[in-house]
Amino acid sequence: MNEIEKEIFGIILGEKKLEVILFLLNNSDENGFINTKISSVCNELNISKPTVIDTFSLLENKKIFVRVKNGLYKFKNLSQNFNKIAKNSN
Repeated sequence: MNEIEKEIFGIILGEKKLEVILFLLNNSDENGFINTKISSVCNELNISKPTVIDTFSLLENKKIFVRVKNGLYKFKNLSQNFNKIAKNSN
């Protein structure tokens, strides 16, 4: 994701939510699994718990993210290319 795309998505979603989404994508494995807790995301990014919860809920409501169990989440139906693009966004 280039800087213009980040800026556009940051405006649409809010910079903090975009930061959470990119963090999740960058920390997902090749199958879309993320092993993290909401409190860990808050601490790592210095973002409030309500913002992180809102972002997780947004992704869940759009049916692209699911909580498998506490501390384990999964992106659904995302192409491998999207994950590669996200990982190169840093």
